[in-house]
Amino acid sequence: MLKEPESMDECAFFTRRILDDNTKLVAWVPTGTNIVNIKYACGNCKKSGEITQEFQKPITFICQNCGCKIVVEPLNKRRGRRKKKSK
Repeated sequence: MLKEPESMDECAFFTRRILDDNTKLVAWVPTGTNIVNIKYACGNCKKSGEITQEFQKPITFICQNCGCKIVVEPLNKRRGRRKKKSK
């Protein structure tokens, strides 16, 4: 069972999200590693799981229960870039 970090100081990366397909997840990379820990509840089968894998963006993994592919896009890509205001 993965233990979530107690402080952001322990993480090089951290996110807690609800994705468009209703998948809920928490993902973090401990400081000094390139390994992402993921705790999730799949939006397709509604079952929970945990995965540890190499950290790459976008974070992509397969639900261990139903085989659904889950992709966690970077937030700036999902929301689009802001336009600079012209003077």
